[in-house]
Amino acid sequence: MGRRRSEKSRTAIVTATRELLLERGFDGLTIEAVAARAGVGKQTIYRWWPSRPQLVADVMLEDADKILASVDHTDDLSADLVKWVRRLSASLTTERGSAMLRILTVACMEHEDTAVRLRAGFSVPLHDSVRTRLLAEGIDEPTAESAADAIVGGVVYPILSRAQRYSRRRAEQTTRLIVASLG
Repeated sequence: MGRRRSEKSRTAIVTATRELLLERGFDGLTIEAVAARAGVGKQTIYRWWPSRPQLVADVMLEDADKILASVDHTDDLSADLVKWVRRLSASLTTERGSAMLRILTVACMEHEDTAVRLRAGFSVPLHDSVRTRLLAEGIDEPTAESAADAIVGGVVYPILSRAQRYSRRRAEQTTRLIVASLG
């Protein structure tokens, strides 16, 4: 086990990484740039994060809790899922949210070990939140699995394609169509 992290240095590194990701994207981020902006040595970063993808994954997962939320469980499945989709699409269509989604996608495509961590910390919880709500409604496992894919994918895919033109109303309509098909 290495030396204890300085919380001040850790915060500076995370902040610098977050800022540089938004400015330059995943491909434009370098450890050198993070170190310079954070005011730390490269060796400090490498001591705590052995690779650039691991640093990016940790920073992205630290921000994921702002986006991840469980689906409410009331007596109205459609209203519960529409409310959840509305919050998700609002988070992911901000400049920061859509940048995070693009960065997560690129990082997952290029680095399998990072992809495993990001799926476990971001993609799976999104999907499972919807799936769990559908199962609670008595929907069978295979159908709940496919419907959760469709609902989450129905928000994420259009945002990745053209975030600025995606509307919450469209996310709500897509979700209502999927829920109506279950009945």
